[in-house]
Amino acid sequence: MDSQWIKDIAHSVGFSACGIAPARKLTKAEELFRRSLELGYQADMHFLERDIEKRFDPQELLPGCRSVIVVTYNYLCDVEPASDRYRTARYTWIEDYHTLVKRMLEEMVAEMQRVGECQCRVTVDSSCISEKNWAVEAGVACYGKNGLVHNDHGSFFVIGTILSDVTFDSYDFPLESDCGECRFCVEKCPAKALDTPYRVDARRCFAYHTVENKNPDTEIIEEAPLLFGCDVCQEVCPKNKKKFPNLTNVSKSSVFLQLQNQGFENLSKEEFKTCFGNTAIARRKYERLYRAIEIKRLSLKNDHQRGREERDSGLCQ
Repeated sequence: MDSQWIKDIAHSVGFSACGIAPARKLTKAEELFRRSLELGYQADMHFLERDIEKRFDPQELLPGCRSVIVVTYNYLCDVEPASDRYRTARYTWIEDYHTLVKRMLEEMVAEMQRVGECQCRVTVDSSCISEKNWAVEAGVACYGKNGLVHNDHGSFFVIGTILSDVTFDSYDFPLESDCGECRFCVEKCPAKALDTPYRVDARRCFAYHTVENKNPDTEIIEEAPLLFGCDVCQEVCPKNKKKFPNLTNVSKSSVFLQLQNQGFENLSKEEFKTCFGNTAIARRKYERLYRAIEIKRLSLKNDHQRGREERDSGLCQ
């Protein structure tokens, strides 16, 4: 199959980049992954310890797989949330990427099957395949010291893959890291979760504690820069110095961006469904999000009270 043709299809449905890698077992990547597990970097995400072979060998997920097509979707949205206290990671600002990107991938598969019989399987953070490693293999991104992948347009994107039994006329080459001596993300990480460059220690990471951890400590929620997720390592990365918002995302922007501070603080369960129901935050459930809001609200109130007491004390001296 013509590789440029499928890349043109990918761009036509709205993806930022598309690369194709020949299917093979990623032995080195698997070794590094296993080492991270031995060090305990997965925290309580025990699902990462299962089906490890499937993460790095596409034949395990689609018998007869010959090619791995990898796409990136730029989720940057050119809007500003109304709340200045209760912020969330940028990828939550639009329609849930699991649904959005899967729909786009299925459009690509339909085009492929229209021109020839083929077996395909799509993934969007929805199976055990190591999508970041395959993004590197397919030449659409390289690893950064923050454990994420980036390219010349930054790192504010999500990854989707199509495993296929199709053979293409040409394939792309893997990309090597271009971080060089830069350590901005390592030094600026508020949780110090990047002490081992290119790996994230989830036991410390605020994104883990505010998204995956079902019972995070109150103190961690207070310290976390965001209610859900953490964008600090991306915001400080030189690759993201110039942002490239995806103009089509304006129509996909989430209703909750219109909530002001009081709207978050008075959020009801029904309002949660309306505001967050079609976003990646919905998986967290109302009770967990509202608990985080309450903890943040009380923390901010106490900080304000302490500041006023300190000012009053200074006036009396």
